[in-house]
Amino acid sequence: MRSNGLKTYFATVGLLAHLLVVLCGIVLVKHWYSQGETLPESLRQSANQLQQHIPELQPVQTVLTSVATNLASPTYFWREFDPRSWPTIGPDTQASVASSLPAASLGTLWVSDARSLKKALKQVLPGQDIVLKKGTYEFHGKRLNISQVTPSASRPVTLRAEASGRVLLKMDSLEGIVINQPHWIISGLTFQGVCAKTSRCDHALHIVGQADHTRIENNTFIDFNAAIKVNRIQEQFPDHGLIRRNHFYNTKPRDTSRSVTPINLDHGNHWVIDRNIIRDFIKTGGNQVSYGAFMKGGGEGGVIENNLVICNTSSRQYGGFQVGLSLGGGGMGQNSRRELASAEGFRHTVRNNIVMHCNDVGLYINKASDVMVNNNIFYHTSGVDVRFPQSSAHLVNNVVSGQIRERDQGKATASNNLLLSRAFFTDKQPLDRWFTSPAIGNFTPKDDASKAKLMSQATPYPIATHNEVTDFCGNRISPEDSFAGAFKDSQNCFVTRPGASARE
Repeated sequence: MRSNGLKTYFATVGLLAHLLVVLCGIVLVKHWYSQGETLPESLRQSANQLQQHIPELQPVQTVLTSVATNLASPTYFWREFDPRSWPTIGPDTQASVASSLPAASLGTLWVSDARSLKKALKQVLPGQDIVLKKGTYEFHGKRLNISQVTPSASRPVTLRAEASGRVLLKMDSLEGIVINQPHWIISGLTFQGVCAKTSRCDHALHIVGQADHTRIENNTFIDFNAAIKVNRIQEQFPDHGLIRRNHFYNTKPRDTSRSVTPINLDHGNHWVIDRNIIRDFIKTGGNQVSYGAFMKGGGEGGVIENNLVICNTSSRQYGGFQVGLSLGGGGMGQNSRRELASAEGFRHTVRNNIVMHCNDVGLYINKASDVMVNNNIFYHTSGVDVRFPQSSAHLVNNVVSGQIRERDQGKATASNNLLLSRAFFTDKQPLDRWFTSPAIGNFTPKDDASKAKLMSQATPYPIATHNEVTDFCGNRISPEDSFAGAFKDSQNCFVTRPGASARE
């Protein structure tokens, strides 16, 4: 009798436990569904929440993930990534680095090994170039500091490769080069983190304090948590920087509790992030939340334009939360540039970007005010979130596979956006019918009818007459142009033949 009683007891406890698990799953799925998610996406997000907050329910998390996988028709980047497929963005290794840079009025410091580079960084004078000969340079342990003689607009300091793409800097350190002086230019280099522990390779470049007008272009950054980090030192703020035509990626997910954001920009005003490729920034450690590029900390007037952001270029579906672009937030709190302001970002612009393959939103506006979001394509993401009372955004001429959501009293004014909801049960992307092969980043309109719809959907491009703006494909934009998405003409923009390039 006692044995039967124990069996009944354990059976009852087991039944109640299973009912509790089911109820938890239903509540979580209902929550994500209320945010406009598809069923597979709701299940995946619920599984992620369970894994983070109730690890004891691992069997339920596994079941939810399995069901989501079986329901969904996979959308993934099914071809090996080749940056030459987008000739208008990313590093141009065939162009002469020196031809686009100011002349070195005081001469050139040539370096050919790690030791001579360390010495040149500390001794360089305004108006000089540091030129690295072809080869590999290895650095271990300590960060690299620079000369404290202050450059100017007429006499900058340039750190560049002799031949673009032919210089590799291998770094086994928490930080690489720390720049705390204005008017430094970094061009044509490849930075690679080679740390045994993921948490150690944090930054390739750390831009701080007085480093106004820093220019970072035509470089490649591999295997860092936050390859470029920008932030204040006390009351000194690095403003007016430019990050253009670089390629950021990780060869595997980052198992770390540190921030995983290839471009992590705090505090700086009027930075421009333009024509970069930012991809594969998955975080499997800590809170498992990662971002392609982030502007936060109270900065204002930033521009994020003409970038290709791909959260995941593999066929594997990862857990966690991969967000394409983000403004504000980040837990800065009183560490914001404007401590008394409630918002953490002001008057930023996000335009002409293609953001894709993110298991969370393509753009997250979190306590950022007066944001202009125009002419972007968000493919295989859950769309755009405008969250918290401090957030306000105007969205126009965007192509969104997903939704534009106002969350927690965020304010979004949206007009002339093309919103295409994904199939609820299968997560299929309706944009596949509009473009040639969007899953691998070819957004050439399929036919003239699709192109005409993109034109007819739009309102005139929101630009002042005196401004010079080009679209994702390099076309000059005028205030009279009307088009939805990241470009008005795709000619010579997307190279469909594998290995081919418009530069060849």
